[in-house]
Amino acid sequence: MTIVFLTRYFWPHVGGVEKQVLELGRRLVKRGHQVTVVTTRHERGLPKNASRDGLKIIRFTPLPVKYFGLLSIWWWMIGHWRLFKNADVVHAHSILIWYWPLKILLPKKPVYVTFHGWEGIYPIPKQNILIRKIDALIAAKNITIHDYVTKYYGIKADKIMYTAVDRPKQKVLQKNQRRLVYAGRLDKDTGLEKILKALSYLKDFQVDFCGDGPLADECRKFGRVHGWVDPAPFYLKAFICLSPGVTSILEAFTYKCLVATTYNNPMKKDYLLMTPFKNWIVVKNLPQKLAMAIKKHSRQPQMAQAKINQAFAWAKTQNWAAAVKLYEAVWQQ
Repeated sequence: MTIVFLTRYFWPHVGGVEKQVLELGRRLVKRGHQVTVVTTRHERGLPKNASRDGLKIIRFTPLPVKYFGLLSIWWWMIGHWRLFKNADVVHAHSILIWYWPLKILLPKKPVYVTFHGWEGIYPIPKQNILIRKIDALIAAKNITIHDYVTKYYGIKADKIMYTAVDRPKQKVLQKNQRRLVYAGRLDKDTGLEKILKALSYLKDFQVDFCGDGPLADECRKFGRVHGWVDPAPFYLKAFICLSPGVTSILEAFTYKCLVATTYNNPMKKDYLLMTPFKNWIVVKNLPQKLAMAIKKHSRQPQMAQAKINQAFAWAKTQNWAAAVKLYEAVWQQ
């Protein structure tokens, strides 16, 4: 099949969606498919046309102005309508709104969407909810990352998945019970401020932050900020992962880390607890209680072992081979 993925950002940009599109694309190419990724040119100097691991990458630069930016995207899409007409599958990752004009030009062509995460604003703006409802209506089928989407956006999920993860290449050995890791954006909407407050109650813990963002300087008060690096070496050593993001949580499971984290609004609470892994993670609303839970499990690691073992066993089923089969099944339907 000839497959076109639409995604706002892609390699070398770092993020959960970017990783999922890259990993899916790699494996689809190995299965004999032709994969093209259409994305924005997020940095000057990036070529408009490139390739990686067999994936063809097409980048364009939308106008950096609200509303006019979307109009410029639509204009680009209309100008390249043959790319989409000739594809067997067009699959958008969250941004199916890019494709709206082509649904008028190519009304009989089925298009698909994966709904990743949320827009980082709570309460969720009515405009964002409306856009997703229209996307779900336009799409032949949708895949949602996580269970909370149906509750907060009012759309029916055709398939639910929780991203996918690789098995660790290195064997997980003895953990350091006083070592913590956080992987992801260092920003307020992740609930990181409450995590930092919890760390202020802890002493003699080593904390590694794998990521970057506006709260990087605050994070340096409690540990070392490594920037956008591969978090695998830090998962290997850490006993507890503080990250609240689903990709980081699943990665931590595969490295036998206990996940202890928090939330900063009701939606993020459901994001963590409306899941199959809700019983295998430690979620505390108050920073003091989160700090107490971290202390308790670090002093008595045997308490966490049952959670760690169950999470590890489940995470093994959330692999890229299963993800590719899910996508192919959705397209064949």
